Amino acid sequence: MPRRGLLLLALLASRTVLAQEQNPIDIAIRAAEALAKTAAAADPPGPKPTPTPVPAKEPPPLAVQPDWSSVDAIVTALYASVSHGPEYEPNWKRLNALFLPEARIVPPMAAGADSLAVLDPAAFEARIRRYIQGRRERRERLGFTEREIARRENVFGHVCQIFSTYETRWSPHEAPPFSRGVHSILLLDDGRRWWIAALVWDAERPENPIPSEPVASEIR
Repeated sequence: MPRRGLLLLALLASRTVLAQEQNPIDIAIRAAEALAKTAAAADPPGPKPTPTPVPAKEPPPLAVQPDWSSVDAIVTALYASVSHGPEYEPNWKRLNALFLPEARIVPPMAAGADSLAVLDPAAFEARIRRYIQGRRERRERLGFTEREIARRENVFGHVCQIFSTYETRWSPHEAPPFSRGVHSILLLDDGRRWWIAALVWDAERPENPIPSEPVASEIR
């Protein structure tokens, strides 16, 4: 047979073999066999190891609201900032941030005084510092914890008037309190935050008892 005829015959034979190898059924069978071998190698017979538990994600921490974000927040911050242990002082920075710069603070009239003391926040801080220093020099008991036990509030627009009944102790878990009284707190909202515009209070005394009819609703 001429050489050209042999080449043509060889080409036809190779195409026949290639067509047989690319038969879709044969390809599918070979792929299934290969997949089965791979699965067997990846998952050998016998007991399966216990999977390692994945710890649950902790929820994100709750956002802490500023002290002046609401009426309740600023009143709570007032009590928290003046309270302190015997080795500490009030949180002056936190306390002063609650008040308008020209706020008025009027403590009860001191025994024997002939006039009220009307203070701004700076003078109020100076007064408390002198009080603590005096007790320290006299070696008297230190520490101060004041807690709100009842509140009545009235809000109109940007103004809020609060009567807040309080108890005062030397330490948080001491009983009974050595003093009780009522704070009158005037708050003002400037559209961005609440401010203490005025703080006036009086202490309970035998001739000035807190009435049995509550001055404010009980805090639970």
